[in-house]
Amino acid sequence: MKKPIRRRIDKGKHADRDEYGHGALGDVHIHKMSLITQIQDLFPDLGSGFIVKLLDEYDNDPEQMTAHLLEDSLPTHLKQADRAESMIHENNKQSNDIVPDLAPRATPPLLPSRRNIFDDDDFDKLSISASRLHIGRKNQNLTADTILSDRTTAPNKAAILSALAAFDSDDDERDDTYDASDVGGTVDTALPGADDLDADPRDRNEEALFGAYKMSPAVFERDANTRRGKARAALKSETGMADEAIEGWAVMLARDPRRLRRLEAKFSTFGGAQRELAPTAYRESAAGASGAEDSDGGGGGGRGGSGAGADGLSRERRGGFGS
Repeated sequence: MKKPIRRRIDKGKHADRDEYGHGALGDVHIHKMSLITQIQDLFPDLGSGFIVKLLDEYDNDPEQMTAHLLEDSLPTHLKQADRAESMIHENNKQSNDIVPDLAPRATPPLLPSRRNIFDDDDFDKLSISASRLHIGRKNQNLTADTILSDRTTAPNKAAILSALAAFDSDDDERDDTYDASDVGGTVDTALPGADDLDADPRDRNEEALFGAYKMSPAVFERDANTRRGKARAALKSETGMADEAIEGWAVMLARDPRRLRRLEAKFSTFGGAQRELAPTAYRESAAGASGAEDSDGGGGGGRGGSGAGADGLSRERRGGFGS
Protein backbone atom coordinates (compact mmCIF):
# COMPACT_ATOMS: atom_id res chain seq x y z
CA MET A 1 0.00 0.00 0.00
CA LYS A 2 1.45 3.30 -1.03
CA LYS A 3 1.67 6.19 1.41
CA PRO A 4 -0.25 9.27 0.40
CA ILE A 5 1.90 12.02 -0.98
CA ARG A 6 1.81 15.14 1.11
CA ARG A 7 1.39 18.15 -1.02
CA ARG A 8 2.71 21.54 -0.04
CA ILE A 9 0.03 23.92 1.03
CA ASP A 10 0.26 27.25 -0.70
CA LYS A 11 0.15 29.95 1.97
CA GLY A 12 0.30 32.87 -0.38
CA LYS A 13 2.94 35.09 -1.85
CA HIS A 14 3.82 36.90 1.40
CA ALA A 15 3.39 34.06 3.87
CA ASP A 16 7.14 33.43 4.20
CA ARG A 17 7.85 36.91 5.49
CA ASP A 18 7.00 36.00 9.06
CA GLU A 19 8.39 32.46 8.94
CA TYR A 20 10.68 32.99 11.93
CA GLY A 21 8.38 35.32 13.84
CA HIS A 22 10.48 38.42 13.24
CA GLY A 23 9.09 40.16 10.18
CA ALA A 24 11.93 42.66 10.15
CA LEU A 25 14.37 40.80 7.90
CA GLY A 26 11.85 38.97 5.73
CA ASP A 27 13.21 35.67 4.46
CA VAL A 28 16.62 35.90 6.23
CA HIS A 29 16.93 34.54 9.76
CA ILE A 30 18.87 36.44 12.40
CA HIS A 31 21.24 33.46 12.79
CA LYS A 32 22.05 33.63 9.10
CA MET A 33 22.74 37.34 9.46
CA SER A 34 25.32 36.57 12.13
CA LEU A 35 26.98 34.07 9.78
CA ILE A 36 27.05 36.69 7.04
CA THR A 37 28.76 39.09 9.41
CA GLN A 38 31.39 36.49 10.31
CA ILE A 39 32.21 35.78 6.65
CA GLN A 40 32.38 39.49 5.81
CA ASP A 41 34.91 39.96 8.61
CA LEU A 42 37.19 37.50 6.78
CA PHE A 43 36.25 38.50 3.22
CA PRO A 44 35.08 42.11 3.25
CA ASP A 45 34.83 42.22 -0.58
CA LEU A 46 31.98 39.68 -0.64
CA GLY A 47 28.45 40.97 -0.74
CA SER A 48 25.72 39.76 1.58
CA GLY A 49 23.68 38.27 -1.29
CA PHE A 50 26.64 36.21 -2.53
CA ILE A 51 27.33 34.95 1.00
CA VAL A 52 23.69 33.86 1.32
CA LYS A 53 24.12 31.73 -1.81
CA LEU A 54 27.27 30.20 -0.32
CA LEU A 55 25.45 29.38 2.93
CA ASP A 56 22.65 27.73 1.01
CA GLU A 57 25.19 25.74 -1.00
CA TYR A 58 27.18 24.50 2.02
CA ASP A 59 24.27 24.05 4.45
CA ASN A 60 25.13 27.06 6.66
CA ASP A 61 28.58 25.68 7.49
CA PRO A 62 30.95 28.67 7.68
CA GLU A 63 34.08 26.53 8.12
CA GLN A 64 33.46 24.54 4.97
CA MET A 65 32.54 27.67 3.06
CA THR A 66 35.70 29.45 4.23
CA ALA A 67 37.86 26.51 3.16
CA HIS A 68 36.38 26.52 -0.38
CA LEU A 69 36.85 30.27 -0.64
CA LEU A 70 40.51 30.02 0.37
CA GLU A 71 41.17 27.08 -1.99
CA ASP A 72 39.13 28.71 -4.77
CA SER A 73 37.20 25.46 -5.28
CA LEU A 74 33.68 26.88 -5.57
CA PRO A 75 31.17 25.31 -7.93
CA THR A 76 30.84 26.75 -11.44
CA HIS A 77 27.54 28.57 -10.84
CA LEU A 78 29.03 30.30 -7.77
CA LYS A 79 32.28 31.20 -9.57
CA GLN A 80 30.26 32.92 -12.28
CA ALA A 81 28.02 34.74 -9.77
CA ASP A 82 28.51 38.35 -8.78
CA ARG A 83 30.60 38.40 -5.62
CA ALA A 84 29.52 41.94 -4.69
CA GLU A 85 25.82 41.11 -4.83
CA SER A 86 23.80 42.40 -1.86
CA MET A 87 20.49 41.22 -0.47
CA ILE A 88 17.30 42.89 -1.70
CA HIS A 89 14.19 42.21 0.34
CA GLU A 90 10.77 42.30 -1.17
CA ASN A 91 9.42 44.25 1.74
CA ASN A 92 11.81 47.11 0.92
CA LYS A 93 9.70 47.84 -2.15
CA GLN A 94 6.64 48.31 0.02
CA SER A 95 8.40 50.18 2.82
CA ASN A 96 6.62 53.40 1.98
CA ASP A 97 3.26 51.64 2.30
CA ILE A 98 4.09 49.78 5.52
CA VAL A 99 5.52 52.67 7.53
CA PRO A 100 2.67 54.99 8.54
CA ASP A 101 3.03 58.71 8.32
CA LEU A 102 4.33 60.15 11.59
CA ALA A 103 2.58 63.22 12.86
CA PRO A 104 4.93 66.07 13.79
CA ARG A 105 5.65 66.16 17.48
CA ALA A 106 5.70 69.24 19.61
CA THR A 107 9.02 70.58 20.79
CA PRO A 108 9.86 69.05 24.19
CA PRO A 109 9.87 71.50 27.07
CA LEU A 110 13.17 72.96 28.18
CA LEU A 111 14.84 71.78 31.34
CA PRO A 112 13.90 73.76 34.46
CA SER A 113 16.26 76.65 34.96
CA ARG A 114 18.38 76.88 38.06
CA ARG A 115 17.28 79.51 40.58
CA ASN A 116 19.00 81.13 43.55
CA ILE A 117 18.53 84.00 45.96
CA PHE A 118 20.38 86.47 43.73
CA ASP A 119 17.89 86.25 40.88
CA ASP A 120 16.32 89.52 39.74
CA ASP A 121 18.77 91.66 41.71
CA ASP A 122 20.76 94.55 40.30
CA PHE A 123 23.61 92.32 39.18
CA ASP A 124 21.22 89.89 37.52
CA LYS A 125 19.46 92.64 35.61
CA LEU A 126 22.77 94.41 34.88
CA SER A 127 21.32 97.62 36.25
CA ILE A 128 23.77 98.23 39.08
CA SER A 129 25.60 101.53 39.13
CA ALA A 130 29.26 101.48 38.18
CA SER A 131 30.09 103.57 41.25
CA ARG A 132 29.17 100.63 43.46
CA LEU A 133 31.57 98.25 41.74
CA HIS A 134 35.18 97.80 42.79
CA ILE A 135 38.00 95.43 41.91
CA GLY A 136 39.81 93.82 44.81
CA ARG A 137 39.50 95.27 48.29
CA LYS A 138 37.00 98.03 48.81
CA ASN A 139 39.39 100.01 51.00
CA GLN A 140 42.93 99.69 49.70
CA ASN A 141 44.40 101.52 52.72
CA LEU A 142 42.85 99.18 55.28
CA THR A 143 45.44 96.98 56.98
CA ALA A 144 45.42 94.44 59.78
CA ASP A 145 46.92 96.95 62.22
CA THR A 146 44.14 99.39 61.46
CA ILE A 147 41.49 96.76 62.11
CA LEU A 148 43.08 95.72 65.40
CA SER A 149 43.44 99.30 66.59
CA ASP A 150 39.76 100.02 65.94
CA ARG A 151 37.97 99.29 69.24
CA THR A 152 34.48 100.38 68.20
CA THR A 153 33.37 96.81 67.58
CA ALA A 154 35.51 95.23 70.31
CA PRO A 155 33.62 93.27 73.00
CA ASN A 156 33.05 94.89 76.36
CA LYS A 157 35.65 93.99 78.95
CA ALA A 158 33.06 93.93 81.73
CA ALA A 159 31.00 91.36 79.83
CA ILE A 160 34.03 89.12 79.40
CA LEU A 161 34.96 89.32 83.08
CA SER A 162 31.38 88.66 84.12
CA ALA A 163 31.25 85.59 81.91
CA LEU A 164 34.52 84.31 83.35
CA ALA A 165 33.29 84.89 86.90
CA ALA A 166 30.06 83.09 86.15
CA PHE A 167 31.89 80.03 84.85
CA ASP A 168 31.86 77.22 87.34
CA SER A 169 33.58 73.96 86.59
CA ASP A 170 31.73 72.27 89.46
CA ASP A 171 28.29 72.51 87.86
CA ASP A 172 28.09 68.73 87.69
CA GLU A 173 28.32 67.87 91.35
CA ARG A 174 29.65 64.56 92.53
CA ASP A 175 27.03 62.21 93.93
CA ASP A 176 27.67 62.17 97.70
CA THR A 177 24.48 60.36 98.68
CA TYR A 178 26.21 57.34 100.17
CA ASP A 179 29.34 59.02 101.52
CA ALA A 180 28.01 59.21 105.10
CA SER A 181 27.20 55.51 105.28
CA ASP A 182 30.25 54.34 103.37
CA VAL A 183 32.21 51.69 105.22
CA GLY A 184 35.51 53.29 104.34
CA GLY A 185 34.43 56.67 105.68
CA THR A 186 33.34 59.88 104.07
CA VAL A 187 35.15 61.39 101.12
CA ASP A 188 36.41 64.90 101.76
CA THR A 189 38.99 66.64 99.63
CA ALA A 190 39.63 69.36 102.23
CA LEU A 191 41.81 67.95 104.98
CA PRO A 192 41.28 69.48 108.42
CA GLY A 193 44.20 71.57 109.53
CA ALA A 194 45.69 71.89 106.04
CA ASP A 195 47.40 75.08 105.04
CA ASP A 196 45.12 77.65 103.42
CA LEU A 197 47.72 78.28 100.75
CA ASP A 198 47.15 74.77 99.38
CA ALA A 199 43.44 75.43 98.85
CA ASP A 200 42.02 76.54 95.53
CA PRO A 201 42.11 80.38 95.33
CA ARG A 202 38.86 80.26 93.39
CA ASP A 203 37.14 78.61 96.36
CA ARG A 204 38.60 81.20 98.73
CA ASN A 205 37.38 84.04 96.53
CA GLU A 206 33.96 82.46 96.20
CA GLU A 207 33.71 81.99 99.95
CA ALA A 208 34.67 85.62 100.56
CA LEU A 209 32.23 86.87 97.94
CA PHE A 210 29.41 84.70 99.27
CA GLY A 211 30.06 85.83 102.85
CA ALA A 212 29.95 89.48 101.82
CA TYR A 213 26.81 88.82 99.77
CA LYS A 214 25.02 87.22 102.73
CA MET A 215 25.98 90.05 105.09
CA SER A 216 25.25 92.97 102.75
CA PRO A 217 24.16 92.56 99.12
CA ALA A 218 24.52 96.32 98.73
CA VAL A 219 28.29 95.86 98.52
CA PHE A 220 27.76 94.56 94.98
CA GLU A 221 25.88 97.60 93.66
CA ARG A 222 27.20 99.24 90.48
CA ASP A 223 27.10 102.89 91.50
CA ALA A 224 30.22 104.98 91.97
CA ASN A 225 29.76 105.45 95.73
CA THR A 226 29.69 101.71 96.33
CA ARG A 227 32.82 101.22 94.26
CA ARG A 228 34.65 103.83 96.33
CA GLY A 229 33.40 102.42 99.64
CA LYS A 230 35.53 100.67 102.24
CA ALA A 231 33.60 97.41 102.00
CA ARG A 232 34.23 97.17 98.27
CA ALA A 233 37.89 98.05 98.73
CA ALA A 234 38.29 95.33 101.36
CA LEU A 235 36.56 92.81 99.10
CA LYS A 236 38.80 93.73 96.16
CA SER A 237 41.88 93.45 98.34
CA GLU A 238 40.85 90.03 99.64
CA THR A 239 39.86 88.49 96.30
CA GLY A 240 42.12 90.42 93.92
CA MET A 241 39.18 90.90 91.53
CA ALA A 242 38.12 94.04 89.68
CA ASP A 243 34.84 95.88 90.26
CA GLU A 244 33.32 94.51 87.05
CA ALA A 245 34.12 90.92 88.02
CA ILE A 246 32.69 91.33 91.54
CA GLU A 247 29.49 92.92 90.24
CA GLY A 248 29.18 90.29 87.50
CA TRP A 249 29.52 87.52 90.09
CA ALA A 250 26.60 88.96 92.07
CA VAL A 251 24.46 89.35 88.95
CA MET A 252 25.01 85.74 87.88
CA LEU A 253 24.38 84.50 91.42
CA ALA A 254 21.05 86.33 91.54
CA ARG A 255 20.04 84.72 88.24
CA ASP A 256 20.93 81.18 89.33
CA PRO A 257 18.99 80.01 92.42
CA ARG A 258 20.51 76.56 92.11
CA ARG A 259 23.99 77.96 92.49
CA LEU A 260 22.85 80.04 95.47
CA ARG A 261 21.56 76.94 97.24
CA ARG A 262 24.79 75.10 96.48
CA LEU A 263 26.91 77.88 97.95
CA GLU A 264 24.69 78.03 101.04
CA ALA A 265 25.12 74.32 101.57
CA LYS A 266 28.85 74.59 100.96
CA PHE A 267 29.80 77.58 103.09
CA SER A 268 26.95 78.05 105.59
CA THR A 269 26.67 74.58 107.11
CA PHE A 270 30.27 73.33 106.84
CA GLY A 271 32.26 73.81 110.05
CA GLY A 272 35.56 72.57 108.72
CA ALA A 273 35.67 69.39 110.84
CA GLN A 274 35.63 65.80 109.66
CA ARG A 275 32.37 63.97 110.28
CA GLU A 276 32.79 61.24 112.88
CA LEU A 277 31.59 57.81 111.84
CA ALA A 278 30.70 55.04 114.23
CA PRO A 279 32.81 51.90 113.80
CA THR A 280 31.03 49.05 112.07
CA ALA A 281 33.47 46.18 112.78
CA TYR A 282 32.91 43.92 115.82
CA ARG A 283 35.36 44.47 118.67
CA GLU A 284 35.54 42.95 122.16
CA SER A 285 35.81 44.97 125.33
CA ALA A 286 39.16 46.25 126.52
CA ALA A 287 39.29 43.81 129.48
CA GLY A 288 38.63 40.71 127.39
CA ALA A 289 40.57 41.72 124.29
CA SER A 290 44.08 41.46 125.74
CA GLY A 291 46.23 39.69 123.20
CA ALA A 292 43.28 39.16 120.80
CA GLU A 293 43.14 40.52 117.24
CA ASP A 294 40.18 41.59 115.13
CA SER A 295 40.48 38.73 112.69
CA ASP A 296 38.55 35.63 111.88
CA GLY A 297 41.50 33.37 112.68
CA GLY A 298 41.88 34.48 116.34
CA GLY A 299 40.49 32.28 119.06
CA GLY A 300 38.37 34.99 120.70
CA GLY A 301 38.32 37.53 117.89
CA GLY A 302 35.11 36.41 116.18
CA ARG A 303 31.55 36.74 117.30
CA GLY A 304 31.38 33.02 117.92
CA GLY A 305 34.61 33.00 119.93
CA SER A 306 34.59 31.26 123.32
CA GLY A 307 36.99 30.66 126.16
CA ALA A 308 39.04 33.65 127.27
CA GLY A 309 36.71 36.19 125.60
CA ALA A 310 33.58 34.97 127.38
CA ASP A 311 35.36 34.49 130.74
CA GLY A 312 36.88 37.93 130.53
CA LEU A 313 33.48 39.48 129.85
CA SER A 314 31.98 37.63 132.85
CA ARG A 315 34.82 38.73 135.15
CA GLU A 316 34.38 42.31 133.99
CA ARG A 317 30.69 42.24 134.82
CA ARG A 318 31.31 40.63 138.24
CA GLY A 319 34.04 43.10 139.04
CA GLY A 320 31.74 45.96 138.09
CA PHE A 321 28.97 44.72 140.34
CA GLY A 322 31.38 44.11 143.20
CA SER A 323 32.87 47.56 143.09
